[in-house]
This record gives sequence, structure tokens and C-alpha cells, in this order.
Amino acid sequence: MGLDVIEEKNLNDVITYALDYPTMVLSEAGSWPTTNMEDFAVGLYVGYVGGVFFDGFLRRNKRFLDSEEHTDFHTIISKRTTEIKLKIQAHLHKK
Repeated sequence: MGLDVIEEKNLNDVITYALDYPTMVLSEAGSWPTTNMEDFAVGLYVGYVGGVFFDGFLRRNKRFLDSEEHTDFHTIISKRTTEIKLKIQAHLHKK
């Protein structure tokens, strides 16, 4: 069945919030030895968004995502990857 409209909105809200406050997600990025900071930062973003969304989903629905819902999660993240990368680039080049 996939994510319902409310859960899709919740996921997009988490992504938008993380993009509006990049220092919240990227504050520790500089302290890790990495060869590609942008790719590492994308991983931090996806991890942060996934953690916040999965925790909220579990609290609201008293269960974990099924395979179709998990696929929808990844589809939504994939659609917004360019936006996430641009925000990270802008933030990293500000420093």
C-alpha cells in the first residue's frame, strides 16, 4: 500500500526542516576524516531524516514500516537528493 498522504507529508516536513537548519545536521561533519565531504554530508542528512522519520512513524503507528512504505521512503529521498546536495554545497562553501 505504501506511505499514506499524511506520512508522506511528515517525511517531507522532516526533509524541509533539516534543509532549513543545515548546521543542526552538519555541525559534526568537519570533525570526521573524510575524502569527500559532500558525499559524507549527504549520508548524514539521509541518516538524520531516516532516524527522525522512522522514530515518528513507529510512535504514531505502533509498528515499523513495511516493504512498500520503505520503498516509498527511498523514492521520496531520491527525488529530493538534488535539493539536499545543493543545500549542503551552499552550506559547506559558506564556511
